[in-house]
This record gives sequence, C-alpha cells and structure tokens, in this order.
Amino acid sequence: MPVQDEVVPRNRRPVPKAQKRDELLAAAAVLLVTDGYDAASMSRIAEHAGVTPNTLYWYFRDKDELLVAVADRYLQALLNEHASLSDRPLAEQLRWLVERLRPVKHLVATVHNRVAVSDAISAWHTGFHQTFEEIFERQLPGPVPLQRRAAEAAAATFALEGAITHDLDEVTTQQLCQIIAE
Repeated sequence: MPVQDEVVPRNRRPVPKAQKRDELLAAAAVLLVTDGYDAASMSRIAEHAGVTPNTLYWYFRDKDELLVAVADRYLQALLNEHASLSDRPLAEQLRWLVERLRPVKHLVATVHNRVAVSDAISAWHTGFHQTFEEIFERQLPGPVPLQRRAAEAAAATFALEGAITHDLDEVTTQQLCQIIAE
C-alpha cells in the first residue's frame, strides 16, 4: 500500500514585524477606546487581532506598554496633522486639538489614572506634556519672561487635557481656547 503524503497545515502568510505590530496596535486601539482599559484584557485584544495572547506578549511586555504604544500612535498621527495648522491662530489650533482628541478621551483619562502606577505611562505622559508645552510656548503671544512662558505653556497643556476629558459645551470650549491663546 502506497504511503500518502502527510498533510501539514500551512502557516499563515509571513508578515513583516512592523506590519504585524501595526495590526496589533489597530486592534488594541479599537478596544481600548470603545471598551476602556479595564475591559480590554490582553486576551480580548489578542482575540480581536486574530492572534494568540502569547503573540501579543511577544510584541508588548504588558498592557501598559501596549497602552503607551497606542497612545503614541495617536499622538504621532495628531502631530503630523497638526503640522499643517502651525500658521493658524493658537486658539484655532487648540480648538482643533480638542476636537481631534475628544473621541479618545478615555485613553487620556486612562493615562492619567495609570500615571502613578506605571513608569512607562508616566514617562509617556511627561513626554506628551513636553511636546505640547514646546508647541504652545513657541506660539504664545507677546513678550513674556521665559519662566512665565513655560508656566503659561504648561497651563495651556493642562487646559487642553481638561477640555478633552470634560464634556464642555461648544461655547465654553471656544472661550477656553481663546483665553488660553491670549
């Protein structure tokens, strides 16, 4: 009797590591934004991405590292888009930032909730503040002493975060952005 060839299941198509990481981040972003950090377990994120939890842990040490990667992905996209607005008035830029970040306000709140318990998230949050403080400091109007400019830029960043995470009406949001820009 002839021996039949053994049927071996083929592996999925090879995917470059960067592409697979992007796919995992996209799946994680959906769950972290829609369901929140606590409800989006690593197992659920892996299932949503169509991989095993071990695969997810191969790319990200833990859920905080994954959250940082998702937040950084949003931040980089936001900064790329924001670059085209640099010639617009600061109040208009602030309003645009609030509008773009409100859909991910749960990520912003989660970052704040985890700053005290995660070094990775704390470091990312510090970088977020530094990035926006530099942007705002360059654009604040008038001759202001350097120390005061730094404080005003920090206040603008805190106000931006507050406007994102709190349900302010349109008029209040517009007025807040105008006050910050003055």
